[in-house]
Amino acid sequence: MRKVAALALVGGFLAACIIADPLPEQRSLPTRTPSIMSVDPASSRPLLGIPDGGGFNVTLRLYNPAERYQWRVFVDYEEGVNPLPKVSGSEPGRSDAPDVQVVTFSLSRDAMDPQRCHVIEFVVALAFGAFPHNGDPTGADSVSWNYVPNGDYSKCIQYDASVPDAGPVDAGRDGSDASP
Repeated sequence: MRKVAALALVGGFLAACIIADPLPEQRSLPTRTPSIMSVDPASSRPLLGIPDGGGFNVTLRLYNPAERYQWRVFVDYEEGVNPLPKVSGSEPGRSDAPDVQVVTFSLSRDAMDPQRCHVIEFVVALAFGAFPHNGDPTGADSVSWNYVPNGDYSKCIQYDASVPDAGPVDAGRDGSDASP
């Protein structure tokens, strides 16, 4: 009986000496912009037509699914000339959301001039800054499609460096504004 009491006393003493540290604070995930994993239709070759139903699918990797993210689609973006997105969206963050999500957007064939080529751009960011095409300081990711109506490349603006005076004026050898 003395042995049991002694063991109980030693066990109680050891348990009292164990100091439980509080759980460390959970660190939040670093702020990183979503990244584009894949697209459909493929962006590696020219689009000869707008997909049936106008649908584009962009698969995103979200580094923190609880954070809200925004996306914008531009057609023939040019600062100051055509600065506004054709389509845009914002997805709320959820702690139970998967870290891979698909954004689907549509463009109307009627909104595209069939007599010329177009560049379609999808841009995703946690937020957009003062300029509609730029993400906030955490950055942005983007993908572009070249739309060539019916595969007719003659409708695309092409630059031929072998033709004199065919392109923009370059700086002079001495650093002057332009060479003649």
